Parts: sequence; structure tokens; C-alpha cells
Amino acid sequence: MAKDPIKTALWGMLVGNIENMGILPALQGGEIIAGALEGETPLEKLAQIDGEDNYEIVEKNGFRYVILKECPFRAIYKDIPAWGEKPMRLVQAYNKKDDGGGALHPLCLVHKGARTALRAGVISLGCRSGATGKIEIAEKALLKASITKEEALGMIEGKACLFAIKAG
Repeated sequence: MAKDPIKTALWGMLVGNIENMGILPALQGGEIIAGALEGETPLEKLAQIDGEDNYEIVEKNGFRYVILKECPFRAIYKDIPAWGEKPMRLVQAYNKKDDGGGALHPLCLVHKGARTALRAGVISLGCRSGATGKIEIAEKALLKASITKEEALGMIEGKACLFAIKAG
């Protein structure tokens, strides 16, 4: 079976960099992506990678909770090799950091890096795997976003990703 060379190259570069330099290349990749996005608001910019019709928005507690219906990177996951043990251990370690959490794999870190680089106060709250249903919540970020874990789980159930932006 032939491998998609673009998917394989992306996977290889990301895994190779993470194995040699830690999670920083994934977060920095997100920063580079953010710099290439156009639009007036953070959501206009992020919609370029997330998909314009991919958002459900709940406004409460002074925040916009943005729910992604599907992972914008879902097409990459098909037919790529496994992420590998070391990158996945680094993602797990990232999830335990005070400013971490909510990541299931290295592309979650790229996605979070793009949101953070917008310098718009975007708070990444969680991710759900479309393949397994596993959910990872950034528990330390919940307080910043004025939301409980149960509320976050309710919003992300059956969806892909959850983040918050101050309303206003």
C-alpha cells in the first residue's frame, strides 16, 4: 500500500523533531501557522485552519466557549504510522504542566501553539479523539475559563476540541 508522501513527511518531521528536541517544535510550528493566518478576530483567523462551519459557540460566564465539531487534522491521521512512544510520553508530561493539558497527540500541540500565538487570551480546554472517544481536559485551565470539568466534558462529548475566548 502506498503512503501519502505529504502526510508521511509531516509525521516524520514532527516525530523526529519531538524525539530530538521535545515538544517545542510542535508549539513553534503552531506559532508559524498563526503568523500566516488572516482576519480581524481570533476566530476569523482560526477558522482558516479549523474550518468556517466547524464551530459551535456557547456564550456564558463572560466567555465564548468554542467547540470544534471535527478535528481539523483528522485527514492526516489516516494512514500515518503511530506517533511513537517518546512523543506520546512527552505529550503526557505536557498535560501535567501548569500551562499544559488537553492534548492527545503532537498535532494537538501544534493546534494549541497556533491559538496561543494569536495573543488573544485563547484558553485551550480539551480534546476528544474521534477514533477512540478518549477525552483529555486541561484541568488547570478550567479555572481561567470559569468552567467546571463536568461542563467541559458535556460540551466536548461527541465533538473534537474545546477552547475559550473572553467575550467582549
